[in-house]
Amino acid sequence: MIRSAGVSPFVFGRRRHPRPGRLLATLALASAPLATCGRPLRPLPQAETSGAIVARVGSVSITAAQLAAQLARAPGLTVRQALDQRITFEVLAQEAAGEQPASSPDDLAEMKKVKVERLISREIEPQLRPESIPEADVRALFQRGKRRYVHGRLVQATVACLFTGARMNDVRRARAEANAKLLAAYLETHPPRSAADLEAVVKQPEWVDRQISVTTVWQEEQSGEPFPPVVGHALAALHRAGDRTPLVGDETGYYIAVYVAEEPPSDRSFEEVAPTLRAEMYEPWRRQRFLRLTMELSAGHDIEVFP
Repeated sequence: MIRSAGVSPFVFGRRRHPRPGRLLATLALASAPLATCGRPLRPLPQAETSGAIVARVGSVSITAAQLAAQLARAPGLTVRQALDQRITFEVLAQEAAGEQPASSPDDLAEMKKVKVERLISREIEPQLRPESIPEADVRALFQRGKRRYVHGRLVQATVACLFTGARMNDVRRARAEANAKLLAAYLETHPPRSAADLEAVVKQPEWVDRQISVTTVWQEEQSGEPFPPVVGHALAALHRAGDRTPLVGDETGYYIAVYVAEEPPSDRSFEEVAPTLRAEMYEPWRRQRFLRLTMELSAGHDIEVFP
């Protein structure tokens, strides 16, 4: 059980892992908070960097001096992160060593390092490899971003638009249509040479006041996202930077788009993109998985924190 001042206790399960392995030098993976939820720990003043006990893990006390020394070795850490790392280290050390005392404090510290090294190498590191990410999680990410890998011709365009919507009344719709036609007429006499020119025009006060907005998107020719198909169909005729669509519209609004770039059609399978997806999701998954494993190992350890 883990205790800290002003913090609700919570319990983890316990198991022994006596096999050897390799130490992760500073347990950087333990930087996520393990036991010190609640209000933040304040920085340690010089007067408090002494033998005052700031936490206890089972029979082992953690002093303010030890915490200050750890902060000196890793100045990028906050007090909370340094204490969390120290607690995680003691949990792993006690799990690996079975809380066996050493002949001296220095010997105990060295023995802890070796046993933590073995525990992490044999029990934790094999579960933190990219191939350890469940395939179901990778497939779920593929499905959420499938349009990145399976799509027709994609056109990047800067789109000036006046949104209406199916429920807009006739008076407001007629006003939006009139403003859209005014913009189209202006662009005929002042043709933009690039997407940046169109954006600059629409951001002028006279057009902003007419509720004309502008944005740059990737649009599939046959897709209704992010703009409706009427925009995609108009973009199908554009192939060079600066090419412009005529004014097009439907019940959602009125649109004029300028071509920026394009990507050819793609039909990549899950098997092709799975290595890329694993690489993208690996670091967040690794941190979460390490925290979960150390919390499981914490079961049965009495931990007290004294902010």
